[in-house]
Parts: sequence; structure tokens; C-alpha cells
Amino acid sequence: MAVINPQWPYWYMAFIAQVLQPLSPDVLFTVGLLIISAVFPSRTQALGGAVFNTCAQLGTSIGLTITSVIADSRTAASSGDVAKTSPIALMVGYRAVFWALFAWMGIVCLVGVSGLRRLGKIGMKQD
Repeated sequence: MAVINPQWPYWYMAFIAQVLQPLSPDVLFTVGLLIISAVFPSRTQALGGAVFNTCAQLGTSIGLTITSVIADSRTAASSGDVAKTSPIALMVGYRAVFWALFAWMGIVCLVGVSGLRRLGKIGMKQD
């Protein structure tokens, strides 16, 4: 979405992004809960899941706040005599947010790969 041209039809890039976007949180949340279940002993798995859910909700709130601040600050700093509510000025902020999200996604992938390689097989109960 960071490289989308607003004049392109919806089906070129926006549709694909909107179809694929819900997959990421669903997969990440499920995998995260599986990892929490594997790491904690059976008597504290519910507590671990509750803490994970709380952290996920808090992280979502903080992430939305940060992306709003990035978009608003880049839109306000957009150059020219363009009105700050115009689509051109708003696209400057949106693109900055999409690039920031892309960078965060890359960092999360690197941290995930380095952290998950020592985990072993998920789903095998060890007593």
C-alpha cells in the first residue's frame, strides 16, 4: 500500500492488501497462544494466555496510537500550499505509516526467526 497510486483501480493493489490483511493478526495470535501453551506448565497455562491476550490488546492500542501520530505529523508537515485535508496531503501521511509498518514487520520477522528456532516442536506435551 505504500507504493499505491490513488488513480489505479481498486483491484490492482488495494483489494489484494485488504484480502491478505486479516490473515496476519489471526495467524500471529494463534501461533503466539500455542507458544505460550508450550512454554508454561499446565497449571499456569491459563494465566499465561491471559497475560498474552492483555499484552496483545495493549500492543494493538499502542500501535494504533503510534501510526496515528506518524500519519498526522507527516500530513501536517507535507509541503506546498495543499490543504492538509486534501487527498494528496493525506497520502503523504498514509505512505509514511505504511513504510513504518513495513519496517516494523521486518524487525518482527527477524526477532521471531531468531527467537523461535530454539522452541522445538509445538503440540507435543512434555510432563
